[in-house]
Amino acid sequence: MNELNKIKSNLKKIFFLTCIVLTIIIIMGCFNSYDNKEIYVYAAASLSTPLDEIKDSYQEPINIDYDGSFSLINKINLGASPDIVIIAGLENVELVDENLSNIRSFKHFIKNELVLVHSNKFSDSLTLDEVCANQGIAFGIADPLLAPLGKKSDSIMNKYENCNKLLEQKNLAISSNAMTLISALNYGHLDAAIIYKSDYINSIKNSDLLKISDYNLGETIYYLVLVMNNEKRDSLSIKEDFVDYLFSDSTRELFDAFGFEMVTDALE
Repeated sequence: MNELNKIKSNLKKIFFLTCIVLTIIIIMGCFNSYDNKEIYVYAAASLSTPLDEIKDSYQEPINIDYDGSFSLINKINLGASPDIVIIAGLENVELVDENLSNIRSFKHFIKNELVLVHSNKFSDSLTLDEVCANQGIAFGIADPLLAPLGKKSDSIMNKYENCNKLLEQKNLAISSNAMTLISALNYGHLDAAIIYKSDYINSIKNSDLLKISDYNLGETIYYLVLVMNNEKRDSLSIKEDFVDYLFSDSTRELFDAFGFEMVTDALE
């Protein structure tokens, strides 16, 4: 009888443990199912406004990490494994992966224009050289080491003597990326900056006090969409569906409204 009771007791324990294991498996299955559907995106900070709208309207959950393109590239080189990467600067693909072994595919996506903005209190329209020469103007750019916007800004400024001096003396504000540069303008910490035209349209809150200079910087920057290989979770169809959505007519209209222009895979 004691032996029978022991058997019953052991069966109850086994049944109890089995229920626990099954419960864990079901819960983990739910989590894994969700993870398999969630898309992990790294995107240039200057794309936050339109991509936030896309994130809200897309059929699957999207997790987006915004930062300067160079900062995102550094994260990938340190081991991060996003599904999709959207960065500025055609020349930066090799920085993500020199041998392209971690990149499944990439497409040219949209383009943006660099503009000089400055406060109306100084003049109707200042040139970049005039901004650099005026020590009373708090002038800023994005960090050339962290963001393609900064790298392009640095390249433009080196063409002018006054701006070159400003860079050498480090007598200007350096923001980590496009978003922090816009914040500095909005809070009145800067009187002038080189920014993306799309950011002026979408993110400058005091546009009545800040204007785009008539001076043309003559710089266009292109963005790329990279589909990454991901050994841990390689759901190619989910990635491709999202990329297809990015190139859809409705999304094209959205980017146009935010001051970007979609481009074909063959650059003009």
